[in-house]
Amino acid sequence: MADGPPEPSESDVRHPRKLPDSTHHVLVKLEAIHVDMPGVDVLPFTYEIIEYEYTPSENTDLVAGRIRDASIVITTTTPINAVTLGEARYLSCVITESTGTDHIDLEECRRRGITVMRSPNATVEAVSEHALAMYFATRRRLTVLHDAMLDYDATRPNLWKEKGSMSSMLRDSEDRPPRTCQNETVGIIGYGPIGQRIASLCRSLDMQVLVAARKPYDYLPDDVPAGRTPSLTVIRRATVIFVVLPLNPQTRRIIGPAELDAARSDCVIVNVGRGGTVDERALLAAVRERRIYGAATDVFETEPAGSDADSVLLGREVKREGLNLVLTPHLAWCADATRMNIRRVVGENIRTFVDGGLTNVVLDART
Repeated sequence: MADGPPEPSESDVRHPRKLPDSTHHVLVKLEAIHVDMPGVDVLPFTYEIIEYEYTPSENTDLVAGRIRDASIVITTTTPINAVTLGEARYLSCVITESTGTDHIDLEECRRRGITVMRSPNATVEAVSEHALAMYFATRRRLTVLHDAMLDYDATRPNLWKEKGSMSSMLRDSEDRPPRTCQNETVGIIGYGPIGQRIASLCRSLDMQVLVAARKPYDYLPDDVPAGRTPSLTVIRRATVIFVVLPLNPQTRRIIGPAELDAARSDCVIVNVGRGGTVDERALLAAVRERRIYGAATDVFETEPAGSDADSVLLGREVKREGLNLVLTPHLAWCADATRMNIRRVVGENIRTFVDGGLTNVVLDART
């Protein structure tokens, strides 16, 4: 019996009843599995909506087939590039339900005259709260303790039964117990709306907060903006680091071997930005060698991730070693408020595009 629904094929492409023209739009939503389609009002135009539950990114022919007759495409993670755009001769707008646009080839869209819009701020509360949950889970080693409680047999009881306490499992490489909130120094790397909200939540927990300056300022101490701290100083001082960055050439593996070597041995690193901003191999080595206390990530260099071929963090030996890693499958955004926010913003984006507005426009190809 199959383990899940059959893989979509070319026959799963639905064609519109009427092709787009100057008075009619065909809206194609590629990933309703995340958030369903909002109500749409694009008067004075008529429109048709074609909604797909899921469009696998690796099936580029299928993606191209589903996009082919659309005038507006709504995506979340499905890549939009020269291959997946294929022969999309009617397409005039791509709207992503995310804040970041690293899955969209902006230059290719510019070349084809396709406007690109994003959906900022819709996930701020959910991602910020998830980031704090990951921090607490890592600082208190909840997954490690959970697994240790279940890992027993008649001949080898757990440490609680054997020695009267499992507190040794909470100590760092210098035999220190975990910090409480008022003794944490938080480093925020990426100070957009989510980074700002995380900082606010941390301050409400009596944590000291340092906001990292962009890397070029590290070598220009007189030019560091007010309220910011050079990023290397943040990495050296912080006991918990939140990475909340988009992925671009400047941020790719911005946390790598040098930064992890500079981090404190009691540091917790939490990534709720984008996969690829933290070097996964270097991160795993730092946790394994106890050069940092632990790490948590909601994002991976390859997504969807589900094996060690996708990410070294998912290797079978990682679980066997009992490393202090907290991993979630890019679901920090998932919450009731997010669903309402995304539906609202996407609906507003459609109307803005049709009306010629500029709100949330990343690339305007209408001129």
